[in-house]
Amino acid sequence: MKKFIGVAMASLFLSGCAQTDVVGQFATSSFDAVVQKLGDRVGSSSMDPAWQITSPAGDMLLIAQDFSRPNKDGESPDFEMDLDAAPFLAAGLDVTKLPMSDALGYRLEDGRFMLHFEWGDAPLQTASGGKGITATFRQILATYRDRIGYHQALDHYGFALGDGNMVEWAKDMATNDKDLVFVLNPAPLIQAGLDPTKVKGWEFTKVEVMDEKGKPQMVDKLLRPFNL
Repeated sequence: MKKFIGVAMASLFLSGCAQTDVVGQFATSSFDAVVQKLGDRVGSSSMDPAWQITSPAGDMLLIAQDFSRPNKDGESPDFEMDLDAAPFLAAGLDVTKLPMSDALGYRLEDGRFMLHFEWGDAPLQTASGGKGITATFRQILATYRDRIGYHQALDHYGFALGDGNMVEWAKDMATNDKDLVFVLNPAPLIQAGLDPTKVKGWEFTKVEVMDEKGKPQMVDKLLRPFNL
């Protein structure tokens, strides 16, 4: 029987050599296992020099192959969530009322709701060699290690994309029932008119995360989980 896996990545990044070894040793192999399971749902984007991961329902995560390239007019973000806009618009979202910053931007285009994230302009380390999305992930891990988290109790890794938005994957798909999870921070969406309880295909729930002092707290999230 698969263990229920919640989502709790915010402020759960481990510190110290013994703990961060868990990220260093297993984050890449678990990410690659999910990539292999998704098969032809993972490939190169036709629009940008980026890798594209597509969920069974069509949700997409795009990962830039080079974080140091200029992000001209928001067209080349480091990460992009690309989601079907219809459920959000039907639930009252007005994208024009969403906040914008250098690190996070929202877009509505061709029926897609997109969230753009910037992590910085440090070139990805290439000493590890290799090609493909897993090689890029290994370089991201080496360069932006503090943005990849691991929750020991739930055995989940994830990209902390920014402002409470995340994409997570199970360390071991054989023991978790949420192998790939898209996670949204609903707070700015609610302020822009969204009724989070009416977003079809997404679960609005409270999840436990740790604050900066390591104390548990409950926060609202919109979840889109997939059992692969």
